[in-house]
Amino acid sequence: MQTKAIVAREPTTTPTWGIEDITVQAPSDNEVLIKITASGICHTDLLMSSFPTGSPFGIAYPKILGHEGAGIVQSVGKYVKSVSPGDKVLLSYYSCSDCTQCKAGKRSYCASFNLENYVGRKVSSMVTTEKNEELWARFFGQSSFAQYTVAAEASVVKVTDLIQSDEELNLFAPLGCGFQTGMGAITNVADAGADDVVMVMGMGAVGMAALMAAKIREAKTIIAVDKFDSRLELAKSLGATHTLNTMVPEFDFQKVVREISATGASVIIDTTGVGKLIEEGVAVLASCGRMVHIAPPPPDFRLSLDILPIFMFGKTITGCIEGNCIASEAIPQMIQWYREGRFPIDKLVSYYPALEFGNALVHMHDGSVLKPVLTWD
Repeated sequence: MQTKAIVAREPTTTPTWGIEDITVQAPSDNEVLIKITASGICHTDLLMSSFPTGSPFGIAYPKILGHEGAGIVQSVGKYVKSVSPGDKVLLSYYSCSDCTQCKAGKRSYCASFNLENYVGRKVSSMVTTEKNEELWARFFGQSSFAQYTVAAEASVVKVTDLIQSDEELNLFAPLGCGFQTGMGAITNVADAGADDVVMVMGMGAVGMAALMAAKIREAKTIIAVDKFDSRLELAKSLGATHTLNTMVPEFDFQKVVREISATGASVIIDTTGVGKLIEEGVAVLASCGRMVHIAPPPPDFRLSLDILPIFMFGKTITGCIEGNCIASEAIPQMIQWYREGRFPIDKLVSYYPALEFGNALVHMHDGSVLKPVLTWD
């Protein structure tokens, strides 16, 4: 069939996206043809379309991005067992299921994660119609910035019985990456609890999900850190006990945090990737505290560490991919919390017609929108 997609081409100074006509053919044995109804935009989509060809991981163009998809199954390959035509699905990351990490239940650290998710594959069943070019697709196993896409079965989570309306299917689109990453950073990686002082740095969609999860875990203190007052006000309504605006004149990070908790923060989630904030976070981390990094800093940033306090006070600094979540488990859990009023993602999502993706990118950049979701008619 002929359809439309947002195709990323070789970037100049910024990512180069455009609406193009493409042809999508039938899925192969382990794939699913999906009519995409909505797809969230994540900063990873921008990051992975800003590199030139080759670096990192073997990045290639032209390609279709998108990795927070929601849609309806149209047809399936002959070996697909988990879904059938007509099923409503949410899409998440790809894992091989066969490597050591996958078998240990650590699918977000799959041996093929970087290539299969950040690069994808050159897919002959998805081509541009104008030049008959084969597209790089299956980004995160799905490439959901298309009206129709061919996704790996491993990336598909059936939610037919969990969805109450078409509107909910679109609302839940971002659960497959950003929201599960923030939630999982708290529940899986840091394992925050009632005795913790949790500090979340960066109140975008991922940070807000971490904050809501910290409230669900009944953390005694939840500190939200950002540079936008509007986001900090929203954070208060979602459970923050304290807010810190880093743009306040003569802001003293160490002083203000220790005024809230003299021993520092026992759990810190960084979603900013800002080197200065990361270093401040390490310094204010409490004894036996856990600092979890979600957003990568600039490539030339090198963390300056005094190892002795790390050693003497048992501090932990770790990375986090997808919140260490298994999507088929995490997505139903977040939907249940939403039903209970404890994970109100409807307060975080803004919708844009897919053809108006440019407006969504502008509003992401200026901070006026937390989680833009593109919808297809």
